[in-house]
Amino acid sequence: MCWRHSPPSPHPRRSPHARSDGVRMNGGVPSLAAALLSAVCYATAAVAQERTAASGRKPTGGLWTLALVLQAAGAGLHAVALRYGSLTVVQALGALTLVLALPLHAALGRRRVRAREWRGAGLTVLGLVTLLLSTAPPGTERALSGAELVLLAAITAAAALALTRLPWGADLSVLRALRFATAAGAAFGIASCLTQGLAVHLAAQGLGAAVADPMLLVAAGCTGVLAIAGMMWSQEAYRGGLGVALAAVTLANPLVAGCVGVLLLGEGFRGGSVGLAVALAGALAAGRGVVVLSRPTPSAGRTHRVPGPRPASPAVAD
Repeated sequence: MCWRHSPPSPHPRRSPHARSDGVRMNGGVPSLAAALLSAVCYATAAVAQERTAASGRKPTGGLWTLALVLQAAGAGLHAVALRYGSLTVVQALGALTLVLALPLHAALGRRRVRAREWRGAGLTVLGLVTLLLSTAPPGTERALSGAELVLLAAITAAAALALTRLPWGADLSVLRALRFATAAGAAFGIASCLTQGLAVHLAAQGLGAAVADPMLLVAAGCTGVLAIAGMMWSQEAYRGGLGVALAAVTLANPLVAGCVGVLLLGEGFRGGSVGLAVALAGALAAGRGVVVLSRPTPSAGRTHRVPGPRPASPAVAD
């Protein structure tokens, strides 16, 4: 939600953006397929991360490696989907990650998805899709400069680090998971904004964009740092369980990116104040879904543990 397509140029020579738009108009099927495959990759990666966290092992084994590979594949497919399709539609389809991950996680645990989990996932996805579809593109396209992209990355990193360092909920797995998942979602969302901002400059100027604005190289480095940080923070969040962590990441990612679009890139809401009300209702529904998923769920002989003091052992009478 950080960058919108520009209209075709009225001049005989079409701009790179206009040529890109022409490809998008004819690329609905490739975009849809890539977006769906991306959601599958992200969902499987999330389950692999949660299983690694639940095992208590450090994130260095085979499951962690699988999660890294799937995350990279998901990111690549997401980029392809954005290349050929509508940003709003692609972001909305990304919410399917939560819907796909729940049954996969349940199948590996040899259980059925609980009705409460479906209800929470449904509220989150419905609210998120409503929020995304209520936004409108700006009248004219504006790309952030390299310096602005770097500043945006720095502010996000500082806020996310502060969020992960808060003492609030330090010993409560659900609250801790929410803090780290929100930080991860913010990191992923801004990384997407940086990626799209860089793509705009490259489409317009090619590799010469880095020469014209060296800060774009710094922004590219920041993109990688945020992506890695988001991966690590999400791994920590999954120690509190799959549902609440993945729902929070899925919600925070486009929500943060959408704030950038509205505040910095001139995006608005369809129908003015009515669209704003619809967007707020969607955000509330999505937040309610996260709350539903955050309620403790009995696991089959397994608990998610987080660092903290152990309770004292009861005294044994002689």
